[in-house]
Amino acid sequence: MGLGTAFRLFFKALGNSAFSEQARRLLDEPALLEAPKPAAVAPSTSSGQAARPARTEPARSDALNLLAVLQREARLVDFFKEPIDAYADAQIGAAVRNVHRDAAAVLDRLFALRPVMEQAEGDVVQIPSGSDAGRVRLVGDVTGQPPFKGTLRHAGWEASKVQLPEWSGGEPSARVIAPAEVEL
Repeated sequence: MGLGTAFRLFFKALGNSAFSEQARRLLDEPALLEAPKPAAVAPSTSSGQAARPARTEPARSDALNLLAVLQREARLVDFFKEPIDAYADAQIGAAVRNVHRDAAAVLDRLFALRPVMEQAEGDVVQIPSGSDAGRVRLVGDVTGQPPFKGTLRHAGWEASKVQLPEWSGGEPSARVIAPAEVEL
């Protein structure tokens, strides 16, 4: 369930900067999840009408920033959007090698990814009582009570840092992943 929810949140944030900003605030400020705050009453003007809130600077989601970096440095969007039916498998394989290398470098630089579990895939591991379901997902015939013993099928990934670039563009380019290029 967690992975499906994560994908849904990712794609919703990718296409909706307001939603992305709300999600970022929830992640950065866990106290927002504790209890709902009473709605603030908008101040009124001398004519009795509600004052308009101050206009905020255009925002761009971190998801779009990440996608833009992956496009700029690994040509990831170009790779996925290119129709590949006319290419031979060897040509596709050569393209994949470059995208794979460059995208891996981006992920290392921005997130310093490391395995959640250090054991090798295929090793027998023990999952103690009270383990965080967000770190270890039990699959297969899950019955009984912990501790559980099983075979590590995937070591998982976690970010040891998050260092996304700041975006400083304006509203017209808030959703641009890669600008159009015109050679003169």
